[in-house]
Amino acid sequence: MTDIMTLAGSLRLRDDASLENLLTRRPLSARGRVKDFFDLAESLLDPTSIRAILQRLDRHTLAVLAAATHEPSGAPELAERIGTLSAEQVTERADAAVDLALLTRSATGYAALIAVSAVLDGWPKAGLPDLAELATIEPPAVPGARAGASVSVSDPAAAERAFSTTMATAELIVELLSHPARELGKGGPALPERRRLAHAMQVDEPAVDSHLDLAVRSGLASHEPGGWHPTAAGEAWLHTTTDHRWQALAAAWLDAIPLEVRSVLSARANWGDALHAYAHWLYPAGGDWIREAVARVAAHAALLGITSGPSPSTQVLSTAGSLLLTGDATAAASAMAPLFPAHVRQVYLQHDLSIIAPGPLHPELDLRLRAFAELENRAQAYSYRLSPESVNRGLSAGGSAEDMLAFLESISLTGIPQPVHYLISQAAARFGTVRVGMVASGSSSDPDVRSYVRSPDSSMIGLLEVDQALGPIGLRRTGHLQLVSRFEFEVVFWALSDARYPVAAENPDGSLLSLRRQRMATVPIIESKPDHAELLANLRAAEAESAGDSRQAWVARQLDAAIRAKQTVTVTVQVPGAGPLDFVLEPTGVSGGRLRARDKRADIERTLPLSSILELK
Repeated sequence: MTDIMTLAGSLRLRDDASLENLLTRRPLSARGRVKDFFDLAESLLDPTSIRAILQRLDRHTLAVLAAATHEPSGAPELAERIGTLSAEQVTERADAAVDLALLTRSATGYAALIAVSAVLDGWPKAGLPDLAELATIEPPAVPGARAGASVSVSDPAAAERAFSTTMATAELIVELLSHPARELGKGGPALPERRRLAHAMQVDEPAVDSHLDLAVRSGLASHEPGGWHPTAAGEAWLHTTTDHRWQALAAAWLDAIPLEVRSVLSARANWGDALHAYAHWLYPAGGDWIREAVARVAAHAALLGITSGPSPSTQVLSTAGSLLLTGDATAAASAMAPLFPAHVRQVYLQHDLSIIAPGPLHPELDLRLRAFAELENRAQAYSYRLSPESVNRGLSAGGSAEDMLAFLESISLTGIPQPVHYLISQAAARFGTVRVGMVASGSSSDPDVRSYVRSPDSSMIGLLEVDQALGPIGLRRTGHLQLVSRFEFEVVFWALSDARYPVAAENPDGSLLSLRRQRMATVPIIESKPDHAELLANLRAAEAESAGDSRQAWVARQLDAAIRAKQTVTVTVQVPGAGPLDFVLEPTGVSGGRLRARDKRADIERTLPLSSILELK
C-alpha cells in the first residue's frame, strides 16, 4: 500500500483537534485543491512540505526519524540504533513525529513514511547530517560559566540598557498618543515619522523599528493598515512604575518567542556567537529561519537587558534574564528594580521656564506635568519646559491655570518663579481668543461647510485667513469675525493648535469643549492563526458523502492513489464458490464500479467489481 493510502487512512481517524494541530504546524501550500483525506495526505507527502517541517525539528527528533527509515522498530530498538537517547525519549519524539504525519505507528513499532525516508536519504548530498552524525556530533562547547560572577557583573550594564529601552518605549507611546505614526507603502514608518519618533525617544533612527515591534508585541501599540496607534493598554502602562513597565515588555518578549527558539535559549547562558552555533547544531536543517529568529530574539533581549555584553557577539544572560527564562517575570522584575534609578516626586522650577527633575519623575506626576509642559531631555536629570503652546494644550484638554499652578506648587522645591506664574496666567487669559466649532447639518447654505472659526478680534481673523500654514484646511471668510472650512472641526482645531494659535473648541451653546489629541486602537492587532474550520468541514463532508458505500468509495480512492504512483497492490477478492483469493495487481483504471488491472503473476488483464474486494494491501 502506498504512503498516500497509509496516511489518508490514519488522517481520517483523527479528531478535529489533532487535525487542527497538524495543519497549524504544517501549512498547506494549496488548500483549495484539498477535497478529501487522500488529497490532504498527498499534500503532506509532497517533498517541499516535508523539507519545510524537517527544518523545524531538532536534531534528536531528526535522529529518531532517520533511525526509523529502514523498517518498523520499537522504541528500544530505535534507542539502541541512535545511542544517545533513552527509550522514553525516543517514544516522546516518535509520537510527536506521528502527530506531524512523518512516522506511522503500528503494533510492530514506528516506521518513517517512504516520502520522508527519501528526503532524509538525500540529506548527505545537500550537506546535511545523516543518522550517524545526528547521533554522535556533540553540541558546541559553552564558553564561560552558566552562572556566577559573569552573570552578576553584567547586571548593572543590563539594567542601564533595560531602563533606557523602557523609557524610550514610554516616549514612543506618549508620542503615538499625540500623533499616530504613518506607514510607508512598502512597510516601516515614513521617513518624517521615523525622524519624529527617534527625536522623541532619543534613539537612533534605525532603532525605531525594534521599539515599535516591542510595543506591538506587548499590546501597547497596534499596527493597523496605514500606521501605528496606541492602545488603551499602552496608555494604562504609562501609569505604572519603571519595573512594572519593564516586566510587561519582558514578559511579552518571552511569550512571542517560538517554541523552537525558546528551546535554544533555555539551554544557553552565553549568547551572541555561542548561541548561534548552538542553534545551528540543534536545528541542523533550520537554515535562514532559525538564524533570523534567534538574531531577532537576541537583539530584543539585549535591548531589554535580558542579556548584556561588550558586543553583539559576546552576550551573557543577566540575573533578571535567567529568572525570566524560567517563566517567572515577577521575580525577574524584582531583580531588575533595585538597579533602576529611583523615581523622584519633586522638581526645581527655574526662572527660564524650565523644570528640572533630579531623576525620573514618578509616572503619575510625569504624565500630569506633560499635560502642559514638554519633556526636553532625559539623562542624569530630566528637563521639562513650559511654553504658551504647551499651556494652551493643557487648557484645551480641560485644565485650568489654577490647577496647573497648584500642581506645580505641590511638587516644586523652589516655589513658583514669577515668570512661570505670569506665563500660565497670560496663556489662560488669551485662551479661547480663537474658537472652533461644528456647523450643524443644514444650518449653512453651503452643504460642504462642516466647521467654523470665530474670534472677537478682526485682526486675528485676518491673520488666520492669510496664514499659508493653514492653507490645507481651506479657511474662507463668511463674515467680519468668522471663517469656515469643509473639514471636521477637530481637524481644524488641531491645525490651529499646531500653528500655535490660542484656540479653544466649543459646543453649539458656546461652552468650552475639552479635546485630547489621540486615536487609540481599542484592541491590539494580533497576528491571527490560520482558520482551518472550512477545510476540516469539507474533509468531514467528503467523508460523509460516501457514507452510503464508504468501504467501496474508500477502496476506489486507494486504487486511484496506487494508479498515480504506479504501485503494485495485493487485492483480496471474494470469489463465489471459491472463497477469498489474493491477486497481485497493477491497477490501470477504476470506473463504473470496476477495477481494471494487470495480474502480475498470471500476466493477464483482469476486471474486478469493487464490491467484491475484501481487502487492499
